[in-house]
Amino acid sequence: MMEAIERLIALFEIEGQQAYIGEPVSQWSHASQAAEAALGAGASEAVILSALLHDIGHLQYQHSEKMGRYGVRGHERLGAYYLNTLGFSSVVAELVGLHVDAKRYRVAKDASYAGMLSPASKRTLAFQGGAMTPLECKGFESSPFFCEALQLRQFDEAAKRVQRPQKPLVQFEAILSNHLQAQRLDDRLLLDFHALGFAVLKRRLPADAITLLIEEISTLAAHKGPARWMTYFEQSVGGASMPCRMEYLLDDAPRLSELLEGPAWLNLASQCLGEPAVLFKEKINFKLPGGRGFKAHQDAPAFDLFGQSAHVTIMLSLDPSTLENGCLEVGQGSGRQRRLPQAADLTLDAQTEASLSWMPQPTDIGDVMIFDGFLPHRSGANQTNLPRRAIYATYAKAREGDHRETYFRRKRVEFPPEQERVPGRDYPGGVFNVGNPIR
Repeated sequence: MMEAIERLIALFEIEGQQAYIGEPVSQWSHASQAAEAALGAGASEAVILSALLHDIGHLQYQHSEKMGRYGVRGHERLGAYYLNTLGFSSVVAELVGLHVDAKRYRVAKDASYAGMLSPASKRTLAFQGGAMTPLECKGFESSPFFCEALQLRQFDEAAKRVQRPQKPLVQFEAILSNHLQAQRLDDRLLLDFHALGFAVLKRRLPADAITLLIEEISTLAAHKGPARWMTYFEQSVGGASMPCRMEYLLDDAPRLSELLEGPAWLNLASQCLGEPAVLFKEKINFKLPGGRGFKAHQDAPAFDLFGQSAHVTIMLSLDPSTLENGCLEVGQGSGRQRRLPQAADLTLDAQTEASLSWMPQPTDIGDVMIFDGFLPHRSGANQTNLPRRAIYATYAKAREGDHRETYFRRKRVEFPPEQERVPGRDYPGGVFNVGNPIR
């Protein structure tokens, strides 16, 4: 929680005094004026925070594609994503993501508003798509945050007054702290996690954040390799070769890195572990149409390489998961925090699998499921025509060491991607290929 606030303070201290894209005020002056206007109007906490942070994308992503001399293209979308990674609620993030659409909507609906826009705002409007079409207006009006987004736009437009006294960001620390504290796992979810071995958080990330991640992942997946990241293939139910999994992604996927190593997910993992967490490994399971299922297994045997006492995995659904496309199924009835009898390939033996009660866990886009290393789980084949992609990030206790690089180096030697294998050599996989359909 404090790390997120410290990151924001540092960002505004370093970048906040630069000019606000063609306006006669600084970035911080604009942000603070907008937040003060929201406070003065008695707006909700989410609107106040989105007013304060609505242009954070201009500061955090200065090296991204530009709108000429007028800031970062898509800053609203990038800024919303960044707030997700810091642990802000999806409401705050979505409002930040909507503040440009609110301008486009008002231009479409009110000719006098278009005439009141500053020269800089008129220039950015052209980059942002211009006035909304009637169909776009209907879509915007259907947003659950329609009224709040228009309210935010009002505070944005009013926050360009020269020589206005500025509050330092620490003046907003209490509201920031209270908001971020409220996003932590509540007692009920923590009880679920410790009693059952898993907990599900509905709609943890909004659709725009998922789209950003899918775009980044798809760029890597299109590369045929070999590459710095590791792509593994499977043979589909119909016999075709297709991607099954990608791993070791952070150096080449900056948006994914922000999420997996950001305060939001590290705090979730730390809460579940009961102490500070560190990222141990990350992967994308594609489960493309025709993709095979994963055998029943526990993760603990596969992660027992470095003497770590516990692991927590956070799964993020990039697509809806159902029984038909092979959603995760969890086994209950075996007791907790112990390893179950295994077959030679380290999956659960047949008798143990049959003795468990298996519960499907369908998820929607943006849902998160957290589970520990002892939870028995499996999944079926994807029998649909659409993918069932999911991100899995596994965390361990920070005091037991950061073993991520060592893990992937060792895996690359003992079970390398197909493109890196020596012809004729056998790669059994062992702990690096438990329950997977990877060949």
